[in-house]
Amino acid sequence: MEFSCTSQQTGGLLVYTVTGDVDLAAHARFQTDVDAAWPSAPTDVVFDLSGVTFLDSMGLRVLVQTMQRASHQNCGFALAAPSEPVLRVLELAGVTSLFSVVGPLPDGEPDPDPVS
Repeated sequence: MEFSCTSQQTGGLLVYTVTGDVDLAAHARFQTDVDAAWPSAPTDVVFDLSGVTFLDSMGLRVLVQTMQRASHQNCGFALAAPSEPVLRVLELAGVTSLFSVVGPLPDGEPDPDPVS
């Protein structure tokens, strides 16, 4: 499945919706899409990963670096409804506990306070 990453700013929350295969071929575009939408003011960040069909170490790298970036800026960070392929990679890499995981975002609208 073809990779895509879109973003939507809603109030104090930035939601990235990621779909398709997040692999070596897509990771540079993934990083570019994240950087292009990164807010200038502190904003909580959620990645909706429900539509990700494949995630490799390079895609995971983008998520970890973005989580660290959010942390350095005192912003919340969460993964929303990660798909089975995403959960499997997080578990295999031993990084599951690094991420806050929330349920699905209702109707594409972010929960007003999903990040703790």
